[in-house]
Order: sequence, then structure tokens, then C-alpha cells
Amino acid sequence: MAVVKADDNREPRLSKTHAFGIKADVADNIHFIDDTTCAYPIGRNVVFYNTSANQQKFIPGNERCDAITAMAMSPNKRYIAVAESGETPVVSIYDTQNRRKKKTLPSPGTTLPDIGSREYVCMAFSADGKILITQGGAPEWNLIYWAWDRSKAVAWACTALDKLSAAQDKHLISCISVCPKDPSLICVTGNGIFRFFKLQEGQLRPSPGGVGKREPQNYLSHIWLPDNWDRIIASTESGDLLLIEHCEFRCVLPGSPSEGLSIDALIAYAKGFICGGDMGLVFIFEKSDDKEVYRKMKVMKVDHKRDSENTSAEADSMRVRCFALTPQEEFLALTTSNNQIYLLNLSNADFSKGEDAMFEHLAQSFHSAPITGLDTCVRKPLIATCSKDHSIKIWNHNDHTLEMSKMFHSEATSIAMHPSGLHILVGFSDKLRFMNVYGDDIREFKSFPIRQCYECRFSNGGQYFAAVHGNIISIYSTYTCEPIGHLRGHNGKVRSLFWMPPDDTRLVSVGMDGAVFDWSVRDCRKENDFVIKSAHYTSVTAGCAGSANAAPLVWAVAGDKKLREFEIASLHSGAVQEPETGDAPLSTICFSPHHKLLLCGSDDGSVCSIPTPLGATQSSLWESILAHGAPITRIALTYDESVLFTAGDDCSLYMYDIREKDARATKKEITFAEEILISKTDLEDKNNEISAQRGKVDDLKLDMEYQAQKHDIAHIKEMKALEDEHREQSERQAQKFDQLLSLKNEQEQEFMEIRRETSEKHRSELAKLEGDYQAQLAASEEQIQRLQNEIEDQQKNYLGTLSQKERYLEKTKRDEEDSFQTALQVEKEECEKLRSQKKSLESQHEDIRKMIEEMTDRDIEELKEKYDRKLREAREQLLHLKGENGIMKKKFYDLQKSIKDKNTEIALLFESQAEKEGKIKALDKDIDALRNEIRERDETIGDKEKRIYDLRKKNQELEKFKFVLDYKIKELKSQIEPRQVEIVEAKHKIKAMDGELERYHMQNNALMLNINDLKLKLDGQQKEIGNLTNKLKDSDMFKGRIRQEIAELAAIGQEPKLLREASKRLYQKHVKDDMKRDTDGEEDAQRENNRQRDYLERTVEGLKKKLVKDSDTHRADASRIMGENVTLIQEINQLRREIKMIKGYSVQRDQNDGVPDASRAEIEANKAELQHLRDRLNELDRISHAMGRPAAKDRPPALA
Repeated sequence: MAVVKADDNREPRLSKTHAFGIKADVADNIHFIDDTTCAYPIGRNVVFYNTSANQQKFIPGNERCDAITAMAMSPNKRYIAVAESGETPVVSIYDTQNRRKKKTLPSPGTTLPDIGSREYVCMAFSADGKILITQGGAPEWNLIYWAWDRSKAVAWACTALDKLSAAQDKHLISCISVCPKDPSLICVTGNGIFRFFKLQEGQLRPSPGGVGKREPQNYLSHIWLPDNWDRIIASTESGDLLLIEHCEFRCVLPGSPSEGLSIDALIAYAKGFICGGDMGLVFIFEKSDDKEVYRKMKVMKVDHKRDSENTSAEADSMRVRCFALTPQEEFLALTTSNNQIYLLNLSNADFSKGEDAMFEHLAQSFHSAPITGLDTCVRKPLIATCSKDHSIKIWNHNDHTLEMSKMFHSEATSIAMHPSGLHILVGFSDKLRFMNVYGDDIREFKSFPIRQCYECRFSNGGQYFAAVHGNIISIYSTYTCEPIGHLRGHNGKVRSLFWMPPDDTRLVSVGMDGAVFDWSVRDCRKENDFVIKSAHYTSVTAGCAGSANAAPLVWAVAGDKKLREFEIASLHSGAVQEPETGDAPLSTICFSPHHKLLLCGSDDGSVCSIPTPLGATQSSLWESILAHGAPITRIALTYDESVLFTAGDDCSLYMYDIREKDARATKKEITFAEEILISKTDLEDKNNEISAQRGKVDDLKLDMEYQAQKHDIAHIKEMKALEDEHREQSERQAQKFDQLLSLKNEQEQEFMEIRRETSEKHRSELAKLEGDYQAQLAASEEQIQRLQNEIEDQQKNYLGTLSQKERYLEKTKRDEEDSFQTALQVEKEECEKLRSQKKSLESQHEDIRKMIEEMTDRDIEELKEKYDRKLREAREQLLHLKGENGIMKKKFYDLQKSIKDKNTEIALLFESQAEKEGKIKALDKDIDALRNEIRERDETIGDKEKRIYDLRKKNQELEKFKFVLDYKIKELKSQIEPRQVEIVEAKHKIKAMDGELERYHMQNNALMLNINDLKLKLDGQQKEIGNLTNKLKDSDMFKGRIRQEIAELAAIGQEPKLLREASKRLYQKHVKDDMKRDTDGEEDAQRENNRQRDYLERTVEGLKKKLVKDSDTHRADASRIMGENVTLIQEINQLRREIKMIKGYSVQRDQNDGVPDASRAEIEANKAELQHLRDRLNELDRISHAMGRPAAKDRPPALA
């Protein structure tokens, strides 16, 4: 791949070429300019997108504003209005034909009423396009009526009912519109608001009308219907569709959703209107002659899950935000809350027949959440992005298309693309995945246990990749996926990495700890570092800004609004340059070595180009263009340094061309690789599909040949029918000739009879009337002659007509055949002529297009030079004004500081005065409290004296009661003495019972002792029984040994010598030992005990050796069984694949002419072999389980 070169004297610049995304929170965010061009906002720009050519043109936003908030299109599609928020919100009106700004409202230098807000929430044009109304936001909610072509605010009014509550509601007004029939009538709807305003005597005054006595609702949208423009359809948050006629409420449409599904968007069209809202539902209503007025014809859902794997929760949360129709109403475009644009073909859909219509993406799907990763490759024109919407998308920057998109279950935090374009590295929340990019899919190849990897990057050659986990950088080999080393040194999270070209032996990293590290990849150690703890770095890049032999430089950006330049050889010495970056800090950075240019993205969404080295350039040479509507999170540059990409938190992706100012373009044609990855199974499936398609092609050929034969047969039949018809006509003509001939003969006969009768009559009367009828006879003869001539003429005419008919039939037949052949030849010649005309027209069109492009480029370059010159002059003037502004700002800041000091002193005096006043008030309160306390104490003393008097009276009464109580006490004492005697007697009885209870306790203790003695005796008896049992076992063992020795004697019974020696040994062993045992039993017992102990020790040693040997044997058997298990599983999987292949062939053979017996036999044999292998595997598992080994984890799947 060749790198594009440019002249060193030319300074490059950036120009936006394409953008992917949409700003969905803009009011009325899509409009059609013509049948193939639509306008919608992306970030800080408005895009004119040509759907047929897949090209975009941009209208940049205002640098002094923050974001686009609303859009409006004039009914004649000539002008578009764009509202932007800021300290002073503005409305810019552009011509849609040349994208030039026509007006800015309010115009600079004009005095207008304060809008009372930072933004316009919605706008609308009048029917003639001369009036524009704008609705300001919180807290004032002012509606302004503009005659925009004169930049005049005609009238304004507050649309809120309660200003105090309206100041807290950020979504009070949602829609405004101008009546197409009466441009002075305005409708305003919102949360609890449905009002009409009318322009009267230069003021906007509330007009009667609305929803009457209905409970207030949140009215989200409304439209005027084209039926005399007297009807309004309004939608609510609860799903009701209200019909307003002549500004008065009429009814709720019967077909309203009314199920808690909000209707956010409405649009009118020729047959009725269309509405949409929650869950991506779209309702189509058409006019009806019934009482319903409008009937619901179709309910559709924007099903974006058919081309992605989005969850049902995301589909249900998607809302339709805006509609747009083409001028011919052939297509309907809509935008959704998840930043997507869909298109519906209305011309081919017949909703009355219940036909299903499908929503398609206008161009391609976009990201619906902030983009977290971006990278490019070398050998392909591809870009890879990942987002918080759990999707990964592969884009083609040559065709401006989306190549591939795939959804995942977890969120991707970073992405890197291999230089070959065949692999990507994606950091997920749970792990890092190495994935292969196939022709139509992205599949995981290997995963690494690295959680929350916010930065990963392939090396320039692609042989390594680095991944970040917290403050640790891990280096891996791309082709073996083996770790090379781990770089430890950062104290905070690592935010950016950069591989030093060209040999990838050095790596530069920056982090939140303010450290810039230069690493040696081979040794996995730190070479140089520099730390500024107050700087939280976000991005780093490096390269040679001077000559080829110059030392490499490192550039890093941080959140402290500074761009730092380091020399990598003396990194520890600190930054060489530290220029300020302006009001917004830079967030990302990359370097173009060819152009010697730093390309940076900032937090305000703008892209900045900075010439290098920083010390040799002035800040006045820095260029900045508006792009995103949120901070830029990622930036990337193509290998040939001709295209720049940026991605931001506004879910959009921008593309820029890097071009020279004095040249048309530096970009040349580059040949990219076309190979793709494909798995073996996919290749087999493709081959099978190709073979199937070839079969279909053969079938189609046969069908076409059959159709051709049918056409030939039909032609032959038609020719035969024509011949039969000609034959029938000839026969009919012959029959007619025979009829005429017979008629002639009959006439001749009749004439001869008449002649004969006349002759006889004349002969009979000749003599009598010869003189009288001589003249009649002559006349009769003349008449006869005339009749004969007529007969002859008729006969000649008939014969001529008959021959003429025959010649005409022959000529007609020949003419038809000639005309058919001539027409066929003419058609062929016409086709050839049209082909040649097409080729000539195409060549002419190409020449004209090239000529127009050259002329357009020449004009553009001239205009660019002109405006660049004006821009330079304006910039110089701006710099001069900036210097004066700096001086004035300094004076202003000094005055402001002195004012602040004076205000501080005044505030301190006020505070001291307020403090003293507070003390005075506190003392006054204390005095009042003391007075109240004195008064309360006087009242308390009076109450206490009164209480003493009452107590004295009560004391006298109590003395009286005391005398009475003394008398009663004496009586009670006389009654208590007998009771005390009874109590003494009861105490004696209790003592006796206590003694008896103690005796019972003693007896109980004695019984417990007896029980314990019995238990001890029982334990002794059980031990004795155990000893006797052991003795019985010993005796049984002795008997067994004797029996074994006797059996051994029986085995050698045929050999007397051996039998005699064995008998002696047996006698000496048992008989003499018994005698010795009788004499000295204790010694025999001791020897027997020693012998038994030696025997047991030998037995234990033998068992230990056997256990070790068995363990080794079992371990070897287990390893062998596991190996056999793995081999069997592989064989089973291979057999399963063969069976699947055979099944596929068998199904195909069954569809054609049935399965042959040989295939069935082979299938049955394979099944039997597979069952045998499965039984063998189960047997090995049972053996492994019997040996105490765990069963195999990998089990073959069950047979189908």
C-alpha cells in the first residue's frame, strides 16, 4: 500500500465527508427536500443526505452555540430553519438549494425582547413560508412571531398558564403550528396546555377554542388536516387522538390506541394521517364516509430486531420521534428514540387489503448508545466500532456503508483491529476476546481473563497486542496468543497506549496517575518516565515531527486543558512545550507523520488540527471544526493518512478528508485486499448452496427451453390455424363460385325457356302482327343481345374477381410472412441502434460529467481561494481584536475585582449590621421572655398558695380518717392472731415433707449407684465375650492352618520321602510344641505372640507394597482410560459429522429418488459402530468409577 505524499509547503486541512448517526432529541429532526434528499441533524451539523448517490453535504452549526434543539422546513421545501441553544439562542435559516445562510434570528445588532431561555424547543413555518414562529423554553416559555425575511419580531407572548409551575417543567410545550388557512392563527400544545393565539393589532392574544371541559392531558403533538384546513388531530401521552374542528373539541377518534401508549409524532398525507409513538408502533388512518370520520387501516411495528439481536426490552422502549414524507408521498421516513432512521414504501402498499409493509433502514443502522471503541486497519477500507448498546459494527469508509453488525450480551468497552482487517480484539466487562472477522459474521477465537479492559491495541506490524487491566499492561503474541510479559508501574488506571513505529519494540502509556511511561517490549521494563500527579492523562501519541533523523516526540493530553510535548529520549526531564488548549480540554489525540499534524478531539465535540513541532508554530495556525454534539471519545487515522475518524458520546461516527489547501486532493486510488476469512463449515455450506443454485439454474434452463418449445409449438399451431383459416376461406370462395355458376346456368335455362316461349309466341303471332310488332321484335332482339352481353360480362367479372381473390390471398400470405420477418429484422436493428446510442450517450454523459466536475472543481477552488483569503484576513483581524479584547478583558477583570472587593466590604458591613441587629432582636426577645417568666412565676405563686390552703383543708379531713383507720387496724390485728397460729402449723408440715423428700433423694442416688455398677459389670461381660470371640477366631485360624498343612501333605502323598519329612516337621511343630507348652506354656505363648507379630508385620509390609503397586497400576490405567476416552470422543464426533453429512446426502437423495440400500446399510453400520463405542465408553467410565477415579467431563451427545 502506497502512502500519499504532498508538498511540504502546503498546509493540510480537514473537511467532513460523511457521518453515521442522528441526533434523536431534536424536535422535527428529519425532512425531505426532494424525493431523494433528506435533511437531519448529526452532532453539531445538519446533513443533506442523497439516498440514491449515498453522499452527504453538511451545514455546520454556530460556534457560539451549544447544540441543535429544533428544525423546521418551509412547505415549498425551499428553506430550512435550525435552532441552536446557548447563552443567546439563535435560529439560522438556510437555502436548501445551495446551503447558504439566508438569515439569522435575531440578527446581530438588533434589539429584541429577551427570550427568557437558553433554547428554542420547537418551530414552524407558515403555509407561504414568509412567517416563522419559535417557541422558547423554560423558564419564560415565550412564543415569538417572526417575519423572518425582514428579521423582524412582529409579536411575542408567554404560552404558559402558570409561570411559577412552568419554570420547573422542562417539557411544558411540545408542539406549535400555524394554520395553513389563516397565518395569524397559531396552535400551541403541551403538558396540560391546548391553546390558540391570534395575531391582532400587532400582538399575540389568546383566542377562544381548545378541548373544552375535558380533563387536562399531556398533549404531545398535533397537525392540521388538509380537509379545508379546519381540522386538527392532537395526540396525548395516554394514546388518545382528539379531533378538533373549527378550534372546538369534537370527539376522540374511535380507533385511538388509548392503552397507555403515548403518541409522539403525527403527519398528514393525502388519504388521512399517520401517527406513531411507544414501542415503535405506527398507526395509519384514512378518511371514511362513516361516522368514524377517520378509520384505522393498519397498525405496524418498526421491527429492528429482524437484522439485529436486540432484546425485547429495548424494542419496547423504542419510541417514534418524527415523520417525514417525500413530496410525491411515495416514501415515509421516521426517526426513533434509539437514534435510527427507517423508511417505508407507501406507493407499493395497499393497506385496505391488509398487506404487510416492511420498514427498512434509510441507509444503515447506527449506534444507539455512546461509542466506546474505534480502530482502523491497513489492508482493507474498514473501521471497527463498539458501543454501550452491546453492538460491534464494521464500516466501509470507501463506500460509506455498514459491512457488518453483531449484538452481544455484555457491553464492549474497547476495540482494536488487526492491520490485516481479519481479526479484532474486543474488551468486554467480563473478559477480553480475540475474534475473527468472517465474510458475514464475527466469531470468538480465544478469550483472555482480563476484566474491564478499557484500552487494547495491536502493534503496527500486528504481531503483538497490548491490553490494559487497571494499572497493568499485558503484552501477548497475536499468532500464538501466549503472554509475553506484564508491564507494571502505573499507580492509577492506564487510559491510553501507543506502539512506537516502525519495529514495535517500544510502547508508550499514560494513565490517571499523571505518569507517562516509555516501555521496552523485549525486556518488559520501563525505559523512561515522567510523572505529574495533578495531570490526569486521557490520550497519547508519538512520532517524528521534524526530519527523518530527528528524535521522536511524545504528545499527551490531560483534563487540565494542556497539550504536553516530550522528547522520548529525555522523557524524565519533563515537557518541552505545554500550550493551553482553550476552554474545552482535549480528550483524544493522534499524529499524522506525513502532514506533521496533530489531530485532536475535544470535550465540546470539535476536532482540532495542530501543526508540529509545537514550539515552531503559533496557536493562530490551529484549526478547529465543529462535529459532535458531545465529548469525542475515540479518534483514528487511516494508514495512508488521508481519512480521519472520530466517535463520541453522541452515538455518531464522523469521517474527514485531510486535504492540502493549495491542491484539489491528496488522496489517490489505493488497492485494498479483497480476501476474507471463512470457516470450513461455512465453505461447505456455501458450496452446497452453490451446487443447489446451479441445480436451480439447470432447472430454470430446462424450464426456459420448455417454454421456448411451448412458444414454438404455439407458433406452429398459430400458423396451422392461419393455414386452416386460409383453406376454409378458399373453400368458401370455391363454394360461392359454384353457387354463382349454378345460378348462371339456371338463369341461362330460364332465359332459353323465355326465349323459346317468346319465339313461339312471336311465330304464332308473326303473321298476324308482323307489320304491327316489327319494331317490338327489333327491340326484343336488342334486349336479348344486351342481356347476353351482360351475362358474358358478369361471367368475366366473376372469373377475374375469383383470380384476383386467389392472388390477394397468396400475396397476403407472402406479405404477412415478409412483414413478420421485416418487423423482426427492424426490431433487431432497433435494439442494436439503441445499444449503440446507449453506449454513445453513456460516453457523452461521462465526458459531460467529467467536464462539469472539472469546471465545478475549478470554480470551487477559486471560491475556496477567495474565501480562504477572506478567512485569513478575518483571522488576522480576529487576532487583533482578540489582543484588544484581552486588554479590555484585563481591565474589565481588574475593575470587576475591585468591584468584587468593594462588594465584599459592603457585604461584610451588612453582615456585621445584620449580626448586631440580630443580637438586639435576641436581647429584646430575652427581655420579653424574662417578663413573661416573672408573670408566670407570680401566677405560679398564687396557684401554690391556693394549693396550700386546699391541702390544709384536706389534712383536717385526713386526720378524721386516721382515727377511723386506727380503729379498723385494731380489729384486723385481733383477726390476724389466729391466722398466724395456722401459718406456724403449716410451716411444721412443710419441714416434715422436706425431710421425706431428702430421704427420697438419697434412695434415688443409691439406685443410680447400683445402676452404674450393673453397667460396669455388663461392660466387663461384653469385654470377656469379645476375648472369647477372639480366642474362638484364633482357634479357627489354627484349625485352618492345620487343615492347610494336611492338605499340603495330601498333595505330596505320592512321594514318600517328602511325605515323611513333612510329617516329621508337622509332628515337631505341633506335638512337641504341645508338650513344651504343657511344661512351659508361658514361653510357647510368648513365641506364638512373637511369631504372630512377625507374620502380621510381614503381611502389612506386603500389603503396603501391593498398595503402592496397585496405585501405580491404577494411575496408569486411569491415564490410559482417559486417553482412550478422548480418542473415542474424537472418533464419535467424527462419526457424528459423517452421519450428519450422510443424513444431508440421504435427505437430498430422498427428495430426488429415495435412499439407496447401500447408503442405508452404511448408516446402520455407522450407528452400530457408534453405539459400540458408546458402550465401550460407558464400560470405561464404570471401571474408572470402581477405581475411585472421577468420570470424564466431556460426554458425547446423545444419538439422534
